[in-house]
Amino acid sequence: MKKRICAILCAALCAGVLAGCGSTVDADTDMVFVDKKGGVTSVDVETLDKEYYDEEELKSYVDDAVAEYNDQNGRNSVKVLDLSVEDGTAKLKMEYKTAEDYSSFNGIELYQGKVVSALAAGYDFAVDFVSVEDGAVSGTASREEIYADDDLQAVIIRANTDVTVDGDICFVSSENVRLTGTDSVSIREGYSLGAETAGGNESVTETATEEAAVSEAAEVQDVSDDGSFETDVYTYIIYK
Repeated sequence: MKKRICAILCAALCAGVLAGCGSTVDADTDMVFVDKKGGVTSVDVETLDKEYYDEEELKSYVDDAVAEYNDQNGRNSVKVLDLSVEDGTAKLKMEYKTAEDYSSFNGIELYQGKVVSALAAGYDFAVDFVSVEDGAVSGTASREEIYADDDLQAVIIRANTDVTVDGDICFVSSENVRLTGTDSVSIREGYSLGAETAGGNESVTETATEEAAVSEAAEVQDVSDDGSFETDVYTYIIYK
């Protein structure tokens, strides 16, 4: 749905589609928040070309897309909480009943549930992990460590965006990730979480080079033509 919306809006407004955020979540950049019950709120902020966008047309299209989705998937599966356009910048706030609704509506793969359920759903966790304490990398981590705790929850996403979970992050995959808090990460191409051993003692560093910053800016300003924030990289966020 997000790809389809974007394709139409790119043609009509020379801009990408927007997704949103819940009433208790606010942001000035694209982000996704997953709550304890598996509901999702999100926000996308888009700079529009003033010569081409029409605010009423944008609102009408988003409302129609949400109504069509809810007709097919159940009342209130997706809600538009707010859509504003100010000084050429549009922000659409939305709420999704489940991670599956977010994925279906936006065309962006997102999973939320216990680690054991994620394994049953086919996610192999075959990536490099780091352990996290108080919002900072504390060392490398193995899949066995993650599997050992039955209470751990997982958010798995394939997108370049900011993600906040409803809990404390314990482990996270290291590729294209930067920690931004005890419960949040930023996902962009070029970010990396790494660990290195020096003198027999583990010294952990978070790598966010100037090249990564440039890459992030390019990602925000030059999204692919279909408006998708999808990547080939799965980001695993493990928390409790």
